[in-house]
Amino acid sequence: MAKKSIDWSPENWPSLIYRLFTSFKVATTVFVLLTLITLLGTLYQVEHGLHAAKEQYFYSWIIVEKVGTIPLLIPGGILLMWILFINMTLGALVKVKKRWKGVGLLVSHFGMLMLLAGAFITHKASSDGYMALYPGMKSNRVESYRDWQLEIMPLDDEGTAEKAWILPSDELQSIRSDEQRKYETEDLPFGIVINGFSQNATPIPVSAPMAAKAQGKEIDGFKLSQQQASKNAEQNLPGCYIELRPESGDPIETILWAGSFRFDPREKPMPFTFEVGGQKFGALLAKRTWVVPFEVQLDEFIFERHPGISTARNYESRITRLEESQPEKPVEIKMNEPMRYAGYTFFQESFGPQGSEPGDEMFSQFAVANNPADQWPLWSLVVTSAGLLLHFVIMLVSYIVRSFSSKPKAATAS
Repeated sequence: MAKKSIDWSPENWPSLIYRLFTSFKVATTVFVLLTLITLLGTLYQVEHGLHAAKEQYFYSWIIVEKVGTIPLLIPGGILLMWILFINMTLGALVKVKKRWKGVGLLVSHFGMLMLLAGAFITHKASSDGYMALYPGMKSNRVESYRDWQLEIMPLDDEGTAEKAWILPSDELQSIRSDEQRKYETEDLPFGIVINGFSQNATPIPVSAPMAAKAQGKEIDGFKLSQQQASKNAEQNLPGCYIELRPESGDPIETILWAGSFRFDPREKPMPFTFEVGGQKFGALLAKRTWVVPFEVQLDEFIFERHPGISTARNYESRITRLEESQPEKPVEIKMNEPMRYAGYTFFQESFGPQGSEPGDEMFSQFAVANNPADQWPLWSLVVTSAGLLLHFVIMLVSYIVRSFSSKPKAATAS
């Protein structure tokens, strides 16, 4: 029998596209490719860290892998997830024939779609950061682990600022180490020129032998030495050359380095200060921050060590949650018992400062996550399991009914 030819005319393209995206072969191919990029991402993580692996393989549309000198294009995690979502939606929920025996499988597929949708929402809408407090301190501000931004602010006589001009982290961190970018704003009486940005760097004196290899201009006896990026992206200390160009007078040049930022909750940031037109200004690289709709006050930090060694056996925090319209709420946050409230989750993450001895006052550090789809994996598992259980029950009942109906009737005596 001759194989039926495919009609490639333009009017038939919607039908062909529909058949392609509902194909079982496409779903199988997607699962094979997902297995491949999971393997590649796991191997990549060993040398470059988890954050870099996620960005390279799972948060990308297309992955470029080199086989020798030949570039090989592989669909990234985002693209594969979208194809799988469309395939399951059209193939499992639209195309499939609706029968009462298939209700369980439909419910299970809906649960799987919830999981994929939850992953997309988490990627696009979630945020994560940390909050560190000493006992007695309170705050509603969360700091990013990895996102650094440029802040330039007018200073009063006491050296404090009420507002700042901010170059967002996405813009700043997209600048290459050999690139120059210029910025003008009506909020400041000078232009801003960034002459290269390094994701991980350290300033070194020009008298050091390694300064000869450092790129960039010498400023006040220092150069910015670019370092290899850390496997843990939150450990990188970025730096940049910055030039401030007032309308009149000589330009002001300096090196901004993230190492001048505070890493202890009680320390204040140390900006580079300068004066233009009689007004003092400060400039620094600072971590991106945002606020939560309530304050957290650390009342007590409990830290227990294993006997005879400095390794932590247990650490937990007793806090008070403060809101204007709500009474104070005491809460305990432990390593495996986070606080979930108003869409935010506070995990007991770490402590400091490093090298603390028994009896030293220590701060508690919380990992703060805001994920609208936080519980979606749990509910998708519940829905999928319920669908599979329903399918099993339907198949079992159907089997029992067929078994009884197929038995021959016993003969009766006359």
